[in-house]
Amino acid sequence: MRGRWPKSRRLRTGGDGGEMKHETSTALYEYWLSCYRGSGVRPTALRAADLAVILPDLFLLDIESDRDAGFRFRFCGASIATRYGSDLSDESFLALWGSTDATTLRCDLRATAFRSTGMVTGVMAETVGGGFASYEMLLLPLSGEGGTAGAIGSMIRIGGHEETNRVRARIVGQSLRSIRFLPDLRTMFERPRLGVAPAAAAASLGMPRRYRHLTVVPGGK
Repeated sequence: MRGRWPKSRRLRTGGDGGEMKHETSTALYEYWLSCYRGSGVRPTALRAADLAVILPDLFLLDIESDRDAGFRFRFCGASIATRYGSDLSDESFLALWGSTDATTLRCDLRATAFRSTGMVTGVMAETVGGGFASYEMLLLPLSGEGGTAGAIGSMIRIGGHEETNRVRARIVGQSLRSIRFLPDLRTMFERPRLGVAPAAAAASLGMPRRYRHLTVVPGGK
């Protein structure tokens, strides 16, 4: 697929609360699904030409070979570099977050790889100009020979203040506001067993968990 990206259907993952808010998120997720080959999605299956339209809003992380460096950026799209005021390639992804959020993301990214699933996070960011904006960040695992190789993600502004001055719009702080896990691909693609309908199998998203003072319900906000 080159040139114009086809308009994506609105994706639901177990009810209205699990719906992604931006078409870039759904486009990336559907492309990732199309690359799934039983044991996961390999980095070699991704083609920049296929993702050209949304490439500025995408990033790649190194997870498995970079445990102590905070998941370095292997690629940082132009729009994301603009938001942070520099190209983040080779810099730490976890260093962008406070200690609690960094610990949560480190654990959850490894969990998504183990479960062959992805996660959608709500992010609140503060800019140099003192404005606040909300973002939708999608994180999808990529598999390697020894397990998890990395992750591909997108980050899109979905609300809040929009600063036209690029310097004042630079993000200087951010925090997690929500986490939603997507369906386990091993469940989505395997044949139904014991009379379980395909729709029911695809809606199996795991167990709720605690995050700060909130209970994070898979498929919920």
